[in-house]
Amino acid sequence: MREILKSASNTTSDEPRTVLLSDGSSAKVRNLKRTDRTALLEFFASLSEETRRQRFFTAMAVLDGELLERLLDVDGPSAFAVVTERLGKIIGVGRAHRSKSTEAEVAFTVSDRHQHHGIGTLLLEALADRAAENGIEQFVAVTQADNVEMLHVFRNCGLQVSIRHDPEDASTMLVELQVDVGHEQFLAARRKREQSAVALSLQPLLAPRSIAVIGVSTTTKSPGRRILDALIDHEFAGHLVAVNPHAENIGGVRTVPTVADIGDSIDLAIIAVPASSVESVARECGEQGVRALLVISAGFAEIGDVGRNRQQELLNIVRSFGMRLIGPNCLGVVTTSEDVRMHAVFANIRILPGHVALMSQSGAVALAIAALAAESGLGLSSLVSVGNKADVSGNDLLDYWDCDPRTKVIALYLESFGNPRTFARRARDVGSRKPIVAIKSARSTAGSVAATSHTGALTSQDSTVDALFEQTGVLRVDDPGDLVSLCSALSALPLPAGRSVAVVGNAGGLSILTVDAMSNNDLVPAQLSPATTSDLRSIASPNASLSNPVDLTADATPAQITEAVRLVLSDEEVDAVIVDYVGMNLETTQRLITSLAVLAHSATKPILTVLATQDRSVLQTSVGQHYLPTAASPTQAALVIAKMADRFDWLQNGGRPETHPPTENAESIASLLLTETSEMRDSRTVSSPTAALVFKLAGIRVAMPHYAASAESAAHIASEIGFPVCLKAANPNLKHRSDEGAVWTNLKDEFGLDCAFRAFEQRLGASMEGVLVQPMAAEGVEMIVGIINDPAFGPLVMVGAGGREAEIWKDSAVHLAPVSHAAALNMVSSLRSFPLLSGFRGSPPADIAALVDIVVRVARLAADFPSLEAIDANPVIVHRQGATAVDVKIKLSPDHLPSM
Repeated sequence: MREILKSASNTTSDEPRTVLLSDGSSAKVRNLKRTDRTALLEFFASLSEETRRQRFFTAMAVLDGELLERLLDVDGPSAFAVVTERLGKIIGVGRAHRSKSTEAEVAFTVSDRHQHHGIGTLLLEALADRAAENGIEQFVAVTQADNVEMLHVFRNCGLQVSIRHDPEDASTMLVELQVDVGHEQFLAARRKREQSAVALSLQPLLAPRSIAVIGVSTTTKSPGRRILDALIDHEFAGHLVAVNPHAENIGGVRTVPTVADIGDSIDLAIIAVPASSVESVARECGEQGVRALLVISAGFAEIGDVGRNRQQELLNIVRSFGMRLIGPNCLGVVTTSEDVRMHAVFANIRILPGHVALMSQSGAVALAIAALAAESGLGLSSLVSVGNKADVSGNDLLDYWDCDPRTKVIALYLESFGNPRTFARRARDVGSRKPIVAIKSARSTAGSVAATSHTGALTSQDSTVDALFEQTGVLRVDDPGDLVSLCSALSALPLPAGRSVAVVGNAGGLSILTVDAMSNNDLVPAQLSPATTSDLRSIASPNASLSNPVDLTADATPAQITEAVRLVLSDEEVDAVIVDYVGMNLETTQRLITSLAVLAHSATKPILTVLATQDRSVLQTSVGQHYLPTAASPTQAALVIAKMADRFDWLQNGGRPETHPPTENAESIASLLLTETSEMRDSRTVSSPTAALVFKLAGIRVAMPHYAASAESAAHIASEIGFPVCLKAANPNLKHRSDEGAVWTNLKDEFGLDCAFRAFEQRLGASMEGVLVQPMAAEGVEMIVGIINDPAFGPLVMVGAGGREAEIWKDSAVHLAPVSHAAALNMVSSLRSFPLLSGFRGSPPADIAALVDIVVRVARLAADFPSLEAIDANPVIVHRQGATAVDVKIKLSPDHLPSM
């Protein structure tokens, strides 16, 4: 039963996991195995006398055979153990032994050399995960009173803890921990530890104190030489050395023949050698204590299987030595802070210092965004081209930039997600403090789940990405120019508290285009107060139009435009101002930018300028610390203000996921599915009566189907539940019953039912597998509600227009499960078919609240039962009062089939 109820996990507890220690280095955590006998003996032999005393309460010289066997006895249900290892050697051991049905004793040992690196906490977390899987609710431990480090681990792990002196021995402490890995405090403590470790691990990559460039030729054309020259030209603030076997000095930088000859401690090695040599160079770097690698070289996963194998071997080397890696096959990294000044890219690229961090999976896109940023005067705190993302990904960089005081806005160009669920958690957390703007390419890519259901056909991967971004507060744009404009506004302007916008300018046509663009982005023209209009009249020319948009005409001076903007900003109905300006000459344009920059810096509402000028250099104007964000067009300006308003709304709603109650009757549903799967065929599709019963147990009104093997049995059922009835072929693998003539509705008597049954037999033969008899549901609006369990994104819930034409209209909304009532209502109200529910052309409104409730309950099923691969409830008929699921299909995932 527990198997079908437990939450899905990206990795099983039997798989080794790479983890980050508190010093930023990496190690592996895995289960202890009986084959670890020799490694465990070596580990014990390496421990100091004091460490052995604290672990075993005696400074034993050797690990005797009986104790060793007891430590290795982890194959049964009574004990389990985990180890942390590096370079194949155990550096930490944690063990739990079940003392009662729901209680286990725990103990840890960490090698002296690796203590104070957070290994004890990692072992405790791993044991807690294992305990939760095995029904253990409490850990108990006995430790020496002077074992300060271990007591610190227990007190700060996030689990509810009780620590007291042993009444029988004052030198020992008794510890009790409540094992609740889903508790908010435990998750927060784990998240804080992970983020701190990630940020620290990326320091040698993004803020190194020393760099070795490996693969530097004596010519100026190789990528390695170009990077070395760029580091020199931008005056890298740390120590710099080059590796070349044929030179002693390149570009004024000390050059050594091999990595082993460097001698100095190196934070970052930049590798630009042929792909076939990268592995050996990486191993040399690890042996010399290099902390991180930036691999520029191509010829890895991007070229196929040979490259993928080469990349995996590189990653194995990196992790075995506890290093971090950006790349391979990447453009490089730039950090603009004055105390780093690292320009480690092989392309000629101009980057201004600033407060926007950029990660790109494409070097070419990174160059394009950087060029647009420089042209508009937008500065970057750092730029990272991640290439193949073998190790460091966007998830890691989110944590680093969250901790970076210079970074105010995070920009991402994504072609794929390494782990969307991890991204969702980190983006929601980081995004609550710093805005995240993303371009996600490949909008046309089909969904990853095959369209074997209505829900699968209506749920594309792109709609899933939209749902993920919307829920995590990530602001999605499609164009590099839009990304630059939005990032510049977010880095320098306050957020609008609403969607009412005033437009001020000197060109009426441009302002009209702006108002049109506003309507396409759910922005509304602000209604200026009479007082504001009167104040505008006092500073404007007689020919000016003072309603919104405010057209001050072409002869308006920069001072008049700035004063008009100040006046409309003070209007309570105005949430933001867009300034449309056609520059007559460079001097007046410069004056306007300068005055608007000062005003924008002190304003509590955003001012965004659309500047029509041929000389874009004026955009780089700054007044002290003031920077004036601009948009390239009215359409872009409206998009930027709308996205900023979206962020304000998301932050107002908490910026965090809501808590959701569990599915009603979860144990009964689990038992029902277990019974079903014991007799399930290869299709993994549960029977219609069982699917309907799952809905009923979950609190969803459903037209219950009743199985009948013969016409006589069907007639008896119909008389019991009452005519009229619906008759369907029972075979659950019929995707579209109506298309195959396997549905007959509104049968009013036994004669009609018998005729329908005979027609099924003639058309379908044995493949009908009997029939289902259902009561006819009342009339209403046909909708569809369903879920798919995407292997990458997790459980998704979908609602849309239903019935036979569901896939034609493709009118649906998607949300990651679970979903709140408020979010479900937003899903329903966003549908094109929503007017049919709210009352179209005088028709009575349907019970929208009942449909919303079904969406919420189906989403809970998806979140609570990872065994459910897909659900289709089509149609769900929404009546004037209530809603009924008429046809329910459920398919189980092969990865989560429960065992009895």
